[in-house]
Amino acid sequence: MAYAEANAYETIELFGLTEKDAQLPIPNDDVLKNEIVRDAFEALLGQLQGTGLEGEIEPIAHGLASLLQRRTMALSKELDRTADKISALTRSHDGSEISETALEEAQVRYLQLRDIVAAMEVMSDEAAVCYEIETGSGFIPAAGSRTSAKARETGAIFEARQLLEQHDRETAARSKVEGVPLIVSGATDWTDIDLIFNTLDKVRERIRQTRNEEIFVCHKGGKNGAEMIAARWARARGIAQAKFDPRWSAHGRAAPFKCNDEMLDDKFAPAGVVLFGGNGVAMNLGQKAEDKGIIVMRVDDPHKGKS
Repeated sequence: MAYAEANAYETIELFGLTEKDAQLPIPNDDVLKNEIVRDAFEALLGQLQGTGLEGEIEPIAHGLASLLQRRTMALSKELDRTADKISALTRSHDGSEISETALEEAQVRYLQLRDIVAAMEVMSDEAAVCYEIETGSGFIPAAGSRTSAKARETGAIFEARQLLEQHDRETAARSKVEGVPLIVSGATDWTDIDLIFNTLDKVRERIRQTRNEEIFVCHKGGKNGAEMIAARWARARGIAQAKFDPRWSAHGRAAPFKCNDEMLDDKFAPAGVVLFGGNGVAMNLGQKAEDKGIIVMRVDDPHKGKS
């Protein structure tokens, strides 16, 4: 460890975190992934293998990945609030030293939070990967006239406006999903991973050849079976996912069928539907898709009916 970093950490140990923590270095992505998240999972769960606590590996791993995800979301919300604060400060800026100081401090906090959120997103994503490695399951877890206003545009306000514009661009980029939707559903007891991976690889390649576009996968976020495997495939291929959660409290038993309607909404214009086996909900999805003129590909489970 470099002397400057060691000295900074000694300061924390002696005096606790202060405003100077903004000057502390943030580890690079490789360190975040390999030396922090993976080592944490290994240290916490590795020794439980082959013991009477082995059954606790899945919930502990899920809890750790969820903790990082929740913290990332909380920090992202704070980042948005800080951007709103900067926006408010630019509007109310009166040229005084107090206004200038408050605006500069808000910008410093914004820049610090932006770097922290980026690091936490790396850790959160890696934790989801570690969960899948440890368990073999997919992790299913944004006054005055024009002249007088211009006259008050100090350097801090100019920089603040640039920060806000950049924040808006980054938020839009994070929220935007490129490509065409491909809906995937199927049996909750499906176990043939290779068949799903191979099938989706072929479907993806065909769509890329015929439409020259990438796909993104739409599913209901099932924790078992075909949808879980499809989510793992999308993560492995670096493909975006859109999860449609059934709203049980609002729709009761009809919630999965309402999800089918949402995924098939005309504004999404899905490229097709792939069903790996399935139950009544999957059959309903396939029928509704065909009624809309959407191509449906049905894949039978080769293990069904075998003794």
